[in-house]
Amino acid sequence: MRLLIRTERRNQCGSIPGAAPEKWRRLTLKGNSQTGFTLLEILLAIAILGVAVTVIMQQFSAGLRIARTSKTYTTATIYAKQMLEEYLLAEEMEEGEASGTFDDGFTWNVSIAPYEDYMEGEGATEEQQELYEYLPLEMFRVESVVSWMEGGREKSVALATLKTVKKTEENTM
Repeated sequence: MRLLIRTERRNQCGSIPGAAPEKWRRLTLKGNSQTGFTLLEILLAIAILGVAVTVIMQQFSAGLRIARTSKTYTTATIYAKQMLEEYLLAEEMEEGEASGTFDDGFTWNVSIAPYEDYMEGEGATEEQQELYEYLPLEMFRVESVVSWMEGGREKSVALATLKTVKKTEENTM
């Protein structure tokens, strides 16, 4: 195969020197030249591209799973906080438990128990225990647990806080 390429020589002024006819130069391409890719090189490039695409797709899938898990935990935490705040707004507290289910499959459980960290077995002295008995306040531990099923396993989020309330007449000495 032969190609003809037109070449012009110009002087410094940009004009073609001496009104000579255009000069043509012949290039010859050899039929058995080494200017292409071999089949092995193409197959290797496709294999590398396939591995790269597979890794990228796995990372994308993992990112979606993490986003879904994050959304679920955030929803559960919001529900737990909502239930905790609902019970903290009460003026009076009683020991007990309550539970229920939200519309989207999350279940909740709220437990209220007297806070007994002042007991002697918990590290408080007798003097501290007596002082606590005469205070006009009592403390309760309020815990809210929200749970759900994911992948055949039960998962949960728990929030807890303390609340002080005035002692009722029957609890004062």
